[in-house]
Amino acid sequence: MSVQLKEVNNENWEECVELKVLEEQNEYVPSNTYSIAQSKFENNMYLFAIYNDDCMVGFTSYILDDDGDMNLARFMIDKNYQGKGYGKLALKEVIELIKNNFDNKEVWMSIHPNNTTGMKLYIDAGFKITETGLESEDEVFLKLDF
Repeated sequence: MSVQLKEVNNENWEECVELKVLEEQNEYVPSNTYSIAQSKFENNMYLFAIYNDDCMVGFTSYILDDDGDMNLARFMIDKNYQGKGYGKLALKEVIELIKNNFDNKEVWMSIHPNNTTGMKLYIDAGFKITETGLESEDEVFLKLDF
């Protein structure tokens, strides 16, 4: 099994919009429609569809913000493909893409503290819970240093 990241574009954005997480995960991940719309107004937001061969299985995006911080903004695997290892492989690909194309030595992200599946995935990939002072009851921050 392998995954590839392909830019979201005119040819695949509609398929990307059709990807959905499990019902109980909806509170943790904005829709891909929202993320695609956001990218039209957010500087330096990069969108990628996650593929296994020719089958789109997920979506991810990252933002290089105005302060130069790299943020993993979205990461989702469609409900029909969760639990099959695609998330772990795709997260590695995203991290490598960032490492190879930017000078950043760290990646930040935020996550809902009740998203235990996501939290495990990110911590297993090397992210660490990091206090920033901006935490809230529905958001904690994770940081990965390279």
